[in-house]
Amino acid sequence: MVFLSDLLNEAVYDCQGRKIGSLSDLVVSHGELFPTVVALAVAVPAPARLSARETLLVPWRYVVGLEEPRLSLNVPKESIKPYLPRNGELFLSRDVLDKQIVDTQGRRIVKVNDLKLAQVKGVARLLGADISFQAFLRRLVPFKVPERLVTWNYVEPLEAEAPSVKLTVPHSKLRELHPADLADLIEQMKPEAGTALLESLDVETAADALQEVEAPYQADLVEELDSARASDLLEAMPVDQAADIIGDLSQEKAQEILSLMEEEPAQEVKDLLQYGERTAGGRMSTDVLVLREDLTAEQAIEQLRLGAPEEETTYYLFVTDREDHLVGVVSMRRLVTASPKKLLRDIMDRNVIKVNLDTDQEEVARVMAKYSLLAVPVVDEQDRLRGVVTVDDVLEVVHEEANEDISQMAGTTVQDVRQAGSFWHAALGRFAWLSATLVGGIITALVMRNYSQSIQSVLALAYFIPLLLAVGASVGGQSLAVVSRGASTGAASPVEIFWKELGIGSIAGVVAGLAVALVAYLWLSTIELGLVVGASLAVTLVSATFIGAVLPLMLKAGHLDPTLAAGPVVDPIIGVISVVIYLSLASRLLSYATV
Repeated sequence: MVFLSDLLNEAVYDCQGRKIGSLSDLVVSHGELFPTVVALAVAVPAPARLSARETLLVPWRYVVGLEEPRLSLNVPKESIKPYLPRNGELFLSRDVLDKQIVDTQGRRIVKVNDLKLAQVKGVARLLGADISFQAFLRRLVPFKVPERLVTWNYVEPLEAEAPSVKLTVPHSKLRELHPADLADLIEQMKPEAGTALLESLDVETAADALQEVEAPYQADLVEELDSARASDLLEAMPVDQAADIIGDLSQEKAQEILSLMEEEPAQEVKDLLQYGERTAGGRMSTDVLVLREDLTAEQAIEQLRLGAPEEETTYYLFVTDREDHLVGVVSMRRLVTASPKKLLRDIMDRNVIKVNLDTDQEEVARVMAKYSLLAVPVVDEQDRLRGVVTVDDVLEVVHEEANEDISQMAGTTVQDVRQAGSFWHAALGRFAWLSATLVGGIITALVMRNYSQSIQSVLALAYFIPLLLAVGASVGGQSLAVVSRGASTGAASPVEIFWKELGIGSIAGVVAGLAVALVAYLWLSTIELGLVVGASLAVTLVSATFIGAVLPLMLKAGHLDPTLAAGPVVDPIIGVISVVIYLSLASRLLSYATV
């Protein structure tokens, strides 16, 4: 066995021992499970120019072997008939080495750092790709290093750009992957590579994979796709998901795709786009099976048999009157066990859990979680059934909201949390939040400057300022997280959440103050100073709890997202107030103690 890096630039000799040139590449036929070497690409000196070199493709039948002490041919160089490359053949160094490939077994995109070959019974074959960093080092230093091989039967090439050879890759291995695994691979690619992969797949497979791709990247891929191809993919997707993607496109691209779609799905997409993206109307699917209340159970089952395969879900069977007003819901079990002549109005449940078109998506998710629903109907102001939000849509909402909350609490962007943004975009996003911390730090320094005299007179006060800032930020952050979450989910009333958190924070503050007072006394041997530091810290921690608890509730009362009171915003506020309270209270108590 031999690596490609061991062969490149090695001298090639004819049967008479004359040097023809040096090996620059290997040509393999991609038609078999393990591609066979069909030719050697040999760089030979150009006869007209001493410094120039030309490439001679030597057919494999002239090659003695790849694993010999030196690369030799079994004919003189004058007898060589150059090989003509065929469609579907790879130049290993040019088309594969240092390129990205799909490891279909590991469901990942990897880079080829070397290639391993073996010769059996006179035939040289490509065994696999070495993706280890050690393989890259092997090309620089002549030492044996451990390998990490992905065998070629699990490999799917992604890039192949040859000026003289057009490579056609069917991506047959990729079609066997689950759409979610395909989506994971596409998300690891650049938009151009992901688009090329979608172009190579059949419409159904490509549409299924595109559905599983994360929302922002979906739009990037569709922007790169040919509009006709994009319209085919979106028509094969559920209308609600197609509308979400088109809503993220540029206006010009969206109009072009809609004009190429069939009239009915295009109109359904336009209807959904009129609703807010974060509302039930924007999330719902219009592919819902509707039954009239005057149908018999037998007629309903027949309609279900004919219509259900085309609908997105038959979790629940929604019943309407002749004016499309939602009047009830019937379970599949109840329908099947009912008397065939029984009318739906007599067996349906009239107590239907439903949401309105403008209901916020978080509220939709809360309703579905509370009542353990797999789908919830969406109605308009006249109580007419307009669509249904399914559990998979809610999972997307939960994922999006979690990313948004985490990004705000952490002080960064959603794209940064999802590892979807660029390096510079992530850096700028973080700095925008850190600016609040910088301002808070500067104000804290100014406050300490104003109390410089007290600090100089009792230097021990300064010893506990870092502890004060750390514990204050921790206590405030705990209250912030608990109250923000409670306010977002509606787990309890705002007043109840506030008083409970303030009580917990007060107990924690008093205990921490007593502990620090004892430490200060044992350390400084001054009971007055210990009491001053402990009392100041206790009051400061209670204040930090109050700030962390009240800000989210104020935002909630103002109909704003409670998570806007993120840690990077609250921490500087807590820091400034903590230092002011600590130093002012400590100075006042010390003045009384020394009187």
